[in-house]
Amino acid sequence: MTKQLFAKLAVKNIHSNKQIYVPYIVSSVATVAMFYLMYSLVENDYLKQRSETLPLLFTLGSVVIGVFSFIFILYTNSFLIKRRKKEIGLYAILGMKKKHVAFVLMIESLITSLGSIALGIISGQIIGRFVFLGLNYILDFPVSMEYPFSLTAIVITLAGFTAVFSIALLYNISQVTFSNPIELVKGKQSGEKEPKSSILLFILSLVALGAGYGISLSIKDPISAMIYFFLAVLLVIIGTYLLFISGSIFILKAMKKNKKIYYKPNAFISISGMLYRMKQNAAGLANICILATMVIITISTTAAIFVGSEQAMDRQFPFENHLTVFEAEPKDLTDLQEIITTETESRGLAVENFQAYRSQTLTGTLEQNEFVMKSTLEGNIVVTEMVLVPKEDFEQLAGTTIPLEKDEVVVFNTEADYTEPTLKMDVRNYQVHQFEDEETVDKVEAKVDDLIGESLFETTLVLMNEEDLQSLINMYKELYPDLYFDSFSSVDWNTNGTSEEKMVYAEEMTDVLYDTDYSVGYRAKEIEQEAWYQMNGGLLFIGIFLGFLFTFGAALITYFKQVSEGYDDRSKFQIMQKVGLDDKTIQKSTRSQILWMFFLPLGVAVMHTAFAFPIVQKLLMIFGVADTSLIIWSILGVVVSFSLLYWIIYRITSKVYFSIVK
Repeated sequence: MTKQLFAKLAVKNIHSNKQIYVPYIVSSVATVAMFYLMYSLVENDYLKQRSETLPLLFTLGSVVIGVFSFIFILYTNSFLIKRRKKEIGLYAILGMKKKHVAFVLMIESLITSLGSIALGIISGQIIGRFVFLGLNYILDFPVSMEYPFSLTAIVITLAGFTAVFSIALLYNISQVTFSNPIELVKGKQSGEKEPKSSILLFILSLVALGAGYGISLSIKDPISAMIYFFLAVLLVIIGTYLLFISGSIFILKAMKKNKKIYYKPNAFISISGMLYRMKQNAAGLANICILATMVIITISTTAAIFVGSEQAMDRQFPFENHLTVFEAEPKDLTDLQEIITTETESRGLAVENFQAYRSQTLTGTLEQNEFVMKSTLEGNIVVTEMVLVPKEDFEQLAGTTIPLEKDEVVVFNTEADYTEPTLKMDVRNYQVHQFEDEETVDKVEAKVDDLIGESLFETTLVLMNEEDLQSLINMYKELYPDLYFDSFSSVDWNTNGTSEEKMVYAEEMTDVLYDTDYSVGYRAKEIEQEAWYQMNGGLLFIGIFLGFLFTFGAALITYFKQVSEGYDDRSKFQIMQKVGLDDKTIQKSTRSQILWMFFLPLGVAVMHTAFAFPIVQKLLMIFGVADTSLIIWSILGVVVSFSLLYWIIYRITSKVYFSIVK
């Protein structure tokens, strides 16, 4: 045989199997284009100059897309080679050697893979120009910004997907090398025994899901959520695969043993059919379920972050200007107030809502009425911040008087009302002051909410006399000489003027305040909100982008699953007709199977999302999103939208299935 003959045979094979090759090539082109587009944004010089955060976000997005592309292409390729086994077996029976069959497969792979990579890069470059306009709009970039050609992105894309398609080719060749022709010709007919159920795997699936759900439900603070999030995700993914692979068969067999359920025409056909469907497609359904969960969580969280950007900035910056002063005395704060007032007035603006107070922060755990000091250097997860504020400073902020005796304190906790009569801090015991005047209580609680209401950690605010505070800190310095106790003061103020005037003012005040004799840190809302909106806009872009990618993957997996099942079920459909079942009964039972197979992954995905809500809510607090109703509505909106889209996918692919079986 000549190489030209092999090439012609390869081209003919692709054309003859276009019903499965066209979706495979389209999906490959789309994944290549998406990866190229995302990575080209990483290499964009304008983005690097504009924001340090965006390239990092797009790098993470590229990694996610790369991993997804690897799994997705290998998965769809497995459907492809499954449909080709009988054809390949016939080549061997007709006298073609295995090395010749492998050579034909290699030519087919070269045509499809190189074509997909080339078309993907070209499509990515073209689409990128249009997507960049949308990105430019979201991030408020200039309209004249261009989408440049990236040689690095081309090299990375070419190298990465060449490796992916090479692995897929090796898998296809192994199917030829390690199988005899008779097995290949039988293909899908081999191994049609009733699938076995495993109670052990079913229990393991419940344990894995329960552990993942338990982590989400037990998380109390955002830092713990960051640490345990990926462990929870891994456990849920493992549990999902085991649930679909073993749990579904276990449940179906239990239904089959129930005579009242099983021995009915529709149930008899549906349950029997679904047993074999789950055996062949459990992994595919698990993939669809995981992708659907990713779509819901990715888009809803990034949408909540973007919509809640302004509220998050307001929480992060209750005042337009924030100055942290380290190791400050009361006189230092008075001097700084004079400097700020003078410099502000010299620029034609006026200081509004000025406030300043001293504080000391300790880290540890609060166990009933005892605070146990701990250092973050010990590797402990800090669950409590103890913020100590002199009652004299707090009185000025709240505009009220708090009468405290010696060794008497006022205690507030963000997690629950502090009801203990005493507070123990190492060897010292303090009596907790109880307010009797309701008006004083209202003023104090309102100011407490301003100071610690949106803290990421569980925070305990303690108001005490200045003498008690200094004595306590001196005691801690003696008990923990290796720890650094940093006392600092917070100075906050607003100004009048337009947004442009406030931006110029913030930039000039940065130089003024850092030139003083004090050790300070200055942050201005006008300066930081631009970078904040850029980051959130980038997150929204990546969220929508990955959501589209995962949806596309779910649709393609569903299509390949339907095509594969259609060919597998065509002979079964004909047998049911020959034994006397009418088309209406067959279609009704078959349609019920398809409905269950389609919407079971969606139902489990919604369940995953519901249990993931607590940990997602804690993670969103890191981005300043504390509005629970916003998060819930974002999730519900995405669930409804994705369900409608998934229903459209069901309608289209079910038509493909019925056209094949008939």
